[in-house]
Amino acid sequence: MFMRMRRVIGLTFLCGFVWMTGCAHTPRDVGTDPSDSGVFFERGGTVLTGAALQDGPGSVLAAMAGKVPSFRTQRQSGGCPLLSLRGYASFRSIANPHVYVDGTRATNTCILESLRTIDVTRVEVYPQGFTTRPGYGTHSYGLILVFMRSD
Repeated sequence: MFMRMRRVIGLTFLCGFVWMTGCAHTPRDVGTDPSDSGVFFERGGTVLTGAALQDGPGSVLAAMAGKVPSFRTQRQSGGCPLLSLRGYASFRSIANPHVYVDGTRATNTCILESLRTIDVTRVEVYPQGFTTRPGYGTHSYGLILVFMRSD
């Protein structure tokens, strides 16, 4: 009985700590209002729109680099970049996240370098590898969804 009570108290403390520090919620540097900086948290992922994509000409990969929490990239000579959506991943044994452009899965991460931010309306990054959007698969190393302009 005492051990069960001790376990409940420990779990209560842990849940309170996670709730107070925001570990289970939006990271501190990401807003929840899309109008402020163009970077916000929605449906368990980080979303880049408007100002976040348009603050300079460049690729989608370059736009993500400074705005998505725990996002890391490593250049390979002559190859596609290695991506990590979680800060603790090692690049020695990494599997890249799945990348979707307008619902179609890309074969590699090079597409993020070739897409220009002026052609993109929205980028959604799901580090946990699943989304509530229908039609997208799951992947243990994360998902990156890119939505192009229709005009």
